[in-house]
Amino acid sequence: MVFLRFVLTCWFCLVTTSAFATTRLTIYAYHQAPPFIINADTETGLNYDIVRELTKLLDDKYQLDLQIISRPELNARLAADLPTMVLWANPAWFQAKEKPYHWSPALFVDREIFVSPYDVELKIEQLTDLKDKVVGGIQGYKYPGVDELITDNQVKRIDSSSDKENLGRLLDKSVDLIVITRSSFLYYGRQQQFLGKMKVVGQPYPSYKRQILITQHYTELLPVLEQAFNKLNKQPGWKARLELYGLKSQ
Repeated sequence: MVFLRFVLTCWFCLVTTSAFATTRLTIYAYHQAPPFIINADTETGLNYDIVRELTKLLDDKYQLDLQIISRPELNARLAADLPTMVLWANPAWFQAKEKPYHWSPALFVDREIFVSPYDVELKIEQLTDLKDKVVGGIQGYKYPGVDELITDNQVKRIDSSSDKENLGRLLDKSVDLIVITRSSFLYYGRQQQFLGKMKVVGQPYPSYKRQILITQHYTELLPVLEQAFNKLNKQPGWKARLELYGLKSQ
């Protein structure tokens, strides 16, 4: 009798624990410049903001864990067909070789822009206007149209490891202008060291939507994830975070 009571108690504990178990899901981010990461120690920036908001919307059944990786590491995961969810991606940058990826609705709209020192008279209406200019870019990034001008020796490119380094080169006029995402420019443009010292001189590239890439491994979870995604842009807390960085979901 005592043994039977023990077995029943263990069974009840097991069932209760299983009923309230939380499934942990890893979500990856490869964007590490502001506003995506502002301070990793204090978990400040959009990477952390969106994980907190989505975790709330998923209730207690799922816990999102953020993992920061490089783009090459992300490419390797996708090539190995590993379960992967990625923040701030776009279908134009990631092509599935076999099973198509799932995509969230737009989180916000972004684009690449050209920025110059404020006191320089410059306007880039088309890429050929870059002729004879020195352009600052980011190592490993491709800039369609600009790269071809570089190959033809019509434009010189100097790469940096980060947007902040690029902006420093811009202010000391080591480069004539830089290519930077609008979201990062809006953040840095409000910082004291850059305030009023630079301006947008061209937007020749089309805008694009930043979304969440979801591999086919999560197909069964899609209804739950899509419900959270659809609620996200209506959440006052999330809308406030986007507005803080000068961004909009559409």
